[in-house]
Amino acid sequence: MPKYVYECNECEGVFETRHSLQEICLICKLCKAEGTLYRKPSTIFISKKQAQIVGKSKPGEVVKSAIEEARMDLRQEQQELKVRKYKNDK
Repeated sequence: MPKYVYECNECEGVFETRHSLQEICLICKLCKAEGTLYRKPSTIFISKKQAQIVGKSKPGEVVKSAIEEARMDLRQEQQELKVRKYKNDK
């Protein structure tokens, strides 16, 4: 799922979330205000270190690196979902 960045007009907080292309986040994760969010444009970030890796390494190594980074993002998202409280939780 794609990662999106939202900013809240109420608390002026910024947070990232993942959801499908059809979904829209309506409730602020930080202050729980509804209808105060707007999605900020995402930027592509390539560090010097990543650029050096791409320029000096084999394509297979770049792909392995990207896969491992995606796995780490997935693990982090799974940990966040484990501790998330839902309305029907007791």
